[in-house]
Amino acid sequence: MFKIDQTPTFTHRVEIKVPANGGHELQDMQVTFRVLPDEEIEAFDMRTSRGEREFLAAAVVGFDDVEDEKGVALPYSHALRDRLIGLAYVRVAMINAYYAALMGKRVKN
Repeated sequence: MFKIDQTPTFTHRVEIKVPANGGHELQDMQVTFRVLPDEEIEAFDMRTSRGEREFLAAAVVGFDDVEDEKGVALPYSHALRDRLIGLAYVRVAMINAYYAALMGKRVKN
């Protein structure tokens, strides 16, 4: 039986390729997303970084496994979310993870 959730959310691990000297370092975090209806997604211009940031500001409702440079766990906040989605490599990884989770497959970064 299919059950309709009025405010569906899901949590997935997001793999992030962090730029490092001469390559990338693979890091990850748990991100909780809100499922956005198509009509809402269509309002975002995903061809621009601003549209991507606005999309993720609406879709990302939580995360875990984020630390500062000293290893201190950082709790979710809108300010930290905005700081993270302001980084192109984090933003792309989150968008790919969101759509991969909805479609049931892995999307390459």
